[in-house]
Amino acid sequence: MFSIKTTFFTTLVGLSVAYAQDFNPKYANEFLNMGVGADALGMGSAVVADVQGLTAGVWNPAGLLQQTQQTEIGLMHASYFGGLAAFDHLGASRRVNNQTVVALNLLRLGVDNIYNTTQLIDNQGNIDYSQLQTFNSADYALIGSIAKPTRVANLSLGLSAKVLYRHIGSFAKAYGFGFDAGLQYRPSKYWSAGVSLRDATSTFSAWTYNLSPEMQATFLETNNELPQNGIEQMLPRIVLGIAGKLPLKSEKYELGGQLNAEVTTDGPRNTLVSGKVFSIDPRAGVFLNYDHKLTLRTGVSQFQYFLDFDETKKLGLQPHLGAGVVLQNWTIDYAFTRLGLGGEGYFTHLFSLKWAFSAKG
Repeated sequence: MFSIKTTFFTTLVGLSVAYAQDFNPKYANEFLNMGVGADALGMGSAVVADVQGLTAGVWNPAGLLQQTQQTEIGLMHASYFGGLAAFDHLGASRRVNNQTVVALNLLRLGVDNIYNTTQLIDNQGNIDYSQLQTFNSADYALIGSIAKPTRVANLSLGLSAKVLYRHIGSFAKAYGFGFDAGLQYRPSKYWSAGVSLRDATSTFSAWTYNLSPEMQATFLETNNELPQNGIEQMLPRIVLGIAGKLPLKSEKYELGGQLNAEVTTDGPRNTLVSGKVFSIDPRAGVFLNYDHKLTLRTGVSQFQYFLDFDETKKLGLQPHLGAGVVLQNWTIDYAFTRLGLGGEGYFTHLFSLKWAFSAKG
C-alpha cells in the first residue's frame, strides 16, 4: 500500500543520529556536492578549471570573474531516483565593477510526502490508518560568493560562505555554516587551471530533535537508538582541474575538454584511489561548440569498484551526456545522467535555464 517513501522516516532519522552522535564526517551534507547547472553535469562535473559566471559560486567561486554579462539569473530542476527526490537551484550573479563579481545561489534537495508509520499500529495491535500522516524532509543551502583578481597576472580568487538549514518533518532540524575558496589561472585562451577548496574550515551542522513520547516509545520498542542533539561535520575536500581547447580550422567550431581530481580527506572511499586518509575521485569531460550557439557535451565520473554476479571485482564508471543552446540572452542546457551506479531507474533528465544581460547605457 505504501510507496518507497514509507521507509524514509527511520532511514533519515537514523542517518542523522549516526552523524550527530558519532561525529562521522563521511557523506555529511552530501547534497552540497551534487552540483548545479546541466552544462556542468553533462561534462561529468569536470568544470573547476573553466567554469564561468553564476554557477561558479557552487563549483569554484574564482570563475565568477569570467562572467561576460553584467547580470546572470539561473535555475535548475532535477528529479532523482525515479521522482523520489527533487533537487532545485535558483541563483543570481552581478558584476559590480571590473574587479568584483558577486553571486547568491540557493539549493534545495527535498523528499515530500513521506509516510510516518510509527503510530500506525495502536496499543491493541490493530492497524489504524487514521493515524497515518505524511511529512517532508529537505536540505537547504544559501551560498554567497565573491570573486576578485589577484596581484598575479591571470589569476583570480573566489570565496563562498554557506548557510545551511535541514529538517526532517517536525522531528529534527539542523543549522550549519561553512566556507569555500577557489583559484583560477588563465594564461591563454587555450588552457586554464583551477583549484577549489570546499568546506575549507570544515562545514558544521548542529542537529536538534523533537520526538513525541509516543514516537520515543516506538523507537525503543523497535530497538532503535533515541537521537541526541549533536554536531555533524563535513571535512575539507580539494578539487584540482586543468582545461584545454584545440584550435580548429573553422573558427566557428571549438573543441575542448577538462580533467578534474577530487581529493577527500575523510578516510577510505569507494573511489579509483583510496587511502587511509585521502581518496581521489577523477572525472573528465569533453565538449564541442558551434558558433557559441550550440554545444554538445559528454563526460565520465564516479569510478567505483563493484562485485559482479560471479563475485569478481570490476571497475565501473558513470557516463554523462548533455547539450546546450543559446538564444540571444537565454541559455538552455540539458543533461542525461544519474547518481551512483544503480540501474536504469536511476537515470534522470536535467534542465537548466540561464538569463544573462547587461544594463542598457
